[in-house]
Amino acid sequence: MQTAPVPRYHLYGENDQADDFDFFHIETIRARSAPLGWSLDAHSHIHLFQCLMITAGEGRLTDDTGERRIAPDTVVFTPPGVVHGWEFTPDTQGHVVSFTHDYLTGSDDGRDLARLLSGQGESNHLITPFGDDRLKICRYLQELAEEFDSGKRRRLVFRPLMTLMLARMFAGSGEGGDVDAAPGFSLFRFRALVDTHFRSERTPEFYAAEMGMPVARLNRYCRLFTDRTATQSIRDRIVLEAKRQLAFSSIPVSEVAYDLGFDDPAYFSRVFRKETGESPQEFRSRQKP
Repeated sequence: MQTAPVPRYHLYGENDQADDFDFFHIETIRARSAPLGWSLDAHSHIHLFQCLMITAGEGRLTDDTGERRIAPDTVVFTPPGVVHGWEFTPDTQGHVVSFTHDYLTGSDDGRDLARLLSGQGESNHLITPFGDDRLKICRYLQELAEEFDSGKRRRLVFRPLMTLMLARMFAGSGEGGDVDAAPGFSLFRFRALVDTHFRSERTPEFYAAEMGMPVARLNRYCRLFTDRTATQSIRDRIVLEAKRQLAFSSIPVSEVAYDLGFDDPAYFSRVFRKETGESPQEFRSRQKP
């Protein structure tokens, strides 16, 4: 009997187009779970990292390892593409933070943090912070939630608070490490390679060679975890960088094109429109308040 595929959402239960750029969201566990009977079926997120921290009550996490009880003061870190389902007791309190990959790579500190997180593998990672780490993580979550609900300085505070929170979460993890102690595929490692080389290396053959596997295997894993081929994933990273530069700088579109390795700005504009449905100028205008 064929089983239904595990659903993939942007945020759970929302079928809107996934936002892969400059996305941050925080809500209480109650806000999404209570209307659904405190139960979230197994699912995954294509682009989002999630950090869920229970401060009261308890949850039961279901993933490919089975079912586990999650006690208070536990943080569950879920990378993109990792399956997870939840059941919570009605007295559960805590927060869920969701964010896209660029929130980890938008600064030098963020890139260092992304490398640290690359050692956590492609599974739900359970963390139990103690003492000062626990208190500060709770405080950072509260500040993030308050700023998200009513603050005016979102961009100024979200990334540094996220960096501080994740650094506290993984304080005992050292400098990360190679997640592929045995031959295999690491989505984190692939994305780190693309982050480093996307301006100069556009072919899947380069990344497959760096990861020690055939292109066909790299494509198979990319489709499994992201619903994209390796070539599409590389192009997605180029477009993401273009979006950043268009949104957060005033440099001419032609300079954005040259910086991203395009010899012809007109060709860059055609690629950007094909991938996003709008021209670079239209995208930039839409980012203005």
